[in-house]
Amino acid sequence: MAEKKIDSPKAAIAWMLLASAAFGSGSALVKSTAGDVGVWAVVFGRSLVIMVILLTWSQFYGASLHIGDRRLMLWRSAIGLSAMFCYFYSVQKIPLSNAVTLQYTSPLFVALFSGAILRERVSPLIYGCILVSLIGTILIVSPSLKYIDIDATIALISGVFSAFAYLAVRGLRTSSSPDGIVFWFAAFCTLVSLPFAAGELPTLKLYDGLAVIGVGICAGIGQTGMTRAYHAARAAYIGVFSYATVIVGGIYGWLIFNQELVWGDAIGAALIVVSGALLVISIPDEKPTKSADHLP
Repeated sequence: MAEKKIDSPKAAIAWMLLASAAFGSGSALVKSTAGDVGVWAVVFGRSLVIMVILLTWSQFYGASLHIGDRRLMLWRSAIGLSAMFCYFYSVQKIPLSNAVTLQYTSPLFVALFSGAILRERVSPLIYGCILVSLIGTILIVSPSLKYIDIDATIALISGVFSAFAYLAVRGLRTSSSPDGIVFWFAAFCTLVSLPFAAGELPTLKLYDGLAVIGVGICAGIGQTGMTRAYHAARAAYIGVFSYATVIVGGIYGWLIFNQELVWGDAIGAALIVVSGALLVISIPDEKPTKSADHLP
């Protein structure tokens, strides 16, 4: 007889905070490579580490790497790689907290696109959250309304691409294993990024090489923590705590990268985080596909 699952909110929060710390640390490592390591090299290192970890996991523990809809998986991989490239590029160019915050607009775009693409009902509350988030985004991307920060816009584009990738993951959940989705995405990114990174990889300094590997390790820890968090408590409850990544990114930015506190950025980040948290709370629970595949 199967044992009934019992929610464990404290354990779920602990796992989610671990995931947030890992994802934030990975972003900080990407930031530390700015000017020394190209984006393609970071993408390659991160993807290769994840691919090796999951391949080893499948060999020793029999985890399934099955993929059903290969066309949809190819779309998920292409759009996910685009999101990752834009995000890593923006992390190296703009304040870390801004890059993390703008990438975390993806849940709002998922809600917006769900109505148009998946024909799912979108409530007025969701439209309100999207409007508030849009105001916060403007404060970061174009605070004076006279010019647009191109690098910040690229971070926002990473959030849009991540939303499309997540919608593809939702489409794959009935025909593919969670580990398979992550593994084949990592394999795709490794193969595509290799030609662009090959010339740079042999010239990396020891610290930069370790930082690139660390990005992949942090991603693996983050995915593990997020998976366990969503298994330990309801998605609508625990999803709010994923926004701790924004706080972690801000702490790294201020303490390590000497990021100055700009009130427009801070207010914009607060609006995005609050609207995203309200959105997560308002949506009904479903099987946490995203817990097995952190986007991008």
